[in-house]
Amino acid sequence: MEQELKEARDKGLLMMSAYENIEIWLGSNFLPRWAVESINELIEKKAWSELNDRFFRNLHFGTGGMRSRTLGKIITAAEQGDSEKAEYAHAAVGTNMLNDFNIIRSTIGLFRYCSKNLEKNEIPRIVIAHDVRYFSRHFCLLTASTWKRLGGETYIFDGPRSTPQLSFSVRYLKATAGVVITASHNPPFDNGYKVYYKDGGQIVSPHAEGIIKAVDTVNFGEIDEHLTIEEKGIDVLGNSADEAYISVVLNTILDAEVIKRQRPKIVYTPLHGTGQVIAIPAMKRSGVDLIVVSEQMSMDPAFPTVESPNPENGEALLMAIHKANEVGADAVLATDPDGDRMGAAVRGRDGDMVLLNGNIIGPLLAEYRITKIKEM
Repeated sequence: MEQELKEARDKGLLMMSAYENIEIWLGSNFLPRWAVESINELIEKKAWSELNDRFFRNLHFGTGGMRSRTLGKIITAAEQGDSEKAEYAHAAVGTNMLNDFNIIRSTIGLFRYCSKNLEKNEIPRIVIAHDVRYFSRHFCLLTASTWKRLGGETYIFDGPRSTPQLSFSVRYLKATAGVVITASHNPPFDNGYKVYYKDGGQIVSPHAEGIIKAVDTVNFGEIDEHLTIEEKGIDVLGNSADEAYISVVLNTILDAEVIKRQRPKIVYTPLHGTGQVIAIPAMKRSGVDLIVVSEQMSMDPAFPTVESPNPENGEALLMAIHKANEVGADAVLATDPDGDRMGAAVRGRDGDMVLLNGNIIGPLLAEYRITKIKEM
């Protein structure tokens, strides 16, 4: 394969940076057999564009974390695995891909930074959540296993949970940091690794720069011992963690009685994502007359009923609006796959549904809450 790589490089088919990264990875001892087979298959197929996409740079860990493709445009036989299974066997190999190697490297760097900034003898504690995307649960377990093996305490949920719940849980459990595996409303082939600090917010200066520097110093040769997931010792959060979050959500309501009196009829869709876990019980307990879009309740990484799982796109709300017109609902609410973005539609005076994006929802909520608090 060495000769083919050199010829492709010399002919300008393979970028120099991609060539160098492939050489480094193939020359190291950390890659498992399936990963080497995948690289060799792409070389044999002369898939130079695919190799350029996967290896032209190291995936950058920036402010907030990292995000990239986790499925290649060309999926190798080893990555595909058993064709009878809906899931893929492995995330795409490559220095610029969101895969096991970059997840472990980032977790090691994050652990080292957190350890340096703790009091003496304090153990780094992390909470990890994930959405419904390809490999999200796997990446969650891999992050937890790596953190635990390094000597930290780890908390995960029993299934997909939203980004806002992760932020709350970091503070609720007094964790050092939090990670949520998600690519928000990106296309299905993407995934991401978002980092939160102990205040529950996404990392900002000076922690952002410190974590980035710590991740950059991790050598890929350090990751091989973490490639096997060890679930023993990982704490799985129970129902009490959900109940604590629901309680806080309901306590933010300024006038609970008006909801119970009016019983607004709301159509809700999670767009195949995590929002349903908390949004549905919270709205029902608040007194909302709730109807869900059943076709979009499946937690499906392909998001099969929408072109894009972005609730601020009108197309994503078509099924919910159709349902709202069918049942005579007052409004439509939708959340994106990791539950941190909301779209809405309300019934106008002419009876038609009017779309509201975040730039409208935010000021409306702010104006209402400020006015209401002044009255209280």
